[in-house]
Amino acid sequence: MLKDKKGLANLAIVMTIIFWGVSASSNKIALREVPPSTLALIRFTIASFILHFINRIKNPHIKCHKADKLPMALCGLVGVTIYFIFENYGLSFISAANATILLASIPLFTVVIEAIVSRKSIDIKKGVGVTLSIIGVGLVIGNSISVSANNKEIIGSILMLGAALSWVFYSIMSKKIDGKYPTIFISYQQNLYGALFLIPFSLIERRNWRPIGFISWANIIYLALICSALCYYLYLYALKNLGATKTNVYINLMPLIGVIAAYLLLGEKLYLMQLIGGFFILLGIYVVNYLGEKKENNIIEDVSIT
Repeated sequence: MLKDKKGLANLAIVMTIIFWGVSASSNKIALREVPPSTLALIRFTIASFILHFINRIKNPHIKCHKADKLPMALCGLVGVTIYFIFENYGLSFISAANATILLASIPLFTVVIEAIVSRKSIDIKKGVGVTLSIIGVGLVIGNSISVSANNKEIIGSILMLGAALSWVFYSIMSKKIDGKYPTIFISYQQNLYGALFLIPFSLIERRNWRPIGFISWANIIYLALICSALCYYLYLYALKNLGATKTNVYINLMPLIGVIAAYLLLGEKLYLMQLIGGFFILLGIYVVNYLGEKKENNIIEDVSIT
C-alpha cells in the first residue's frame, strides 16, 4: 500500500511539473493583455470557484478549525499571492524559458532551509542528487543569463528567485496542516485565501485593465483549471506522500519542459546544451528518489525487526 501511494505520488508530481512547465509560456501569452497581479487574481478566483463546488460534493461537512485558519491563510499568502506576484512580474521582464530555469533553484533552497530548520546535516545521497540536478540547471541556463545582462533581465531574474524562495517556505509551512484535512479541501482554502490577498495588488493595476481577447482567456482558463485547481491538488498529494525535499526535486524538470514549451508556443530558441542539462536533472531526481529510497526502506525494515 505504501509503495502504491508513493508510486501515485511520483506520477502526480510528474504530471504537475509537465503542466507547470507549460504554464510559463501560457502566462507569457496572457500577460500581453492582462497585468501580472490581475492575471493571478482572475486565475485563482476561477480555480477557487471550481474547487469550492468539488469540495462541497466530496467534503460537505468539513470545516477549517479555528487554530488552523491562520496557517491556512499564510499558506495561501505565501504559496499563491506572493509566489505569483513574483512569478508574473518576473515573466513580464524575462523569457519563459529563463523563468522556468530559475525556478529550478527551488530544490537547492529546500534542502538548505530544511537543514537549517530541522538542524540536521544534509544526507550524502540527497546532496549528490541535488548537486547533479543543479549542474543540469547550470547547463540548461548556458549563457542565457549572465552578469552582463540588461537591467530588465536582472530584475526579472531576481523576481523569479524570489518566487522560488517563497515556494520553498510554502512547502515547509504546508506540513503544519498536512494530514489534518482532505487534500481537495486544503487546495480550495489556499486558492481562496491567495485570491483574496491578490485583490489589493490587482486594484493598483486598474489603470492598465482592458478587454481580454479569446487567446488570453483560453490561457487563463488553462492556468486556472489545470495549473491551479488540478495541480495544487496533485502537488499537495505528492507533498504528503513524498515529503518537501523529494517533491521539490522534481521542480528541476521544469526547465527542460519549460524550454521545449517556450520553443513550441513562443518560438524561443532551443539549444542542445539545454537538453544535455535535462539528462543531469533526471539523473539527480533518480538519485534522490530511488537510491535514497532504498536506504530509507532498509532503515524501516531494521526498526520493524527490533
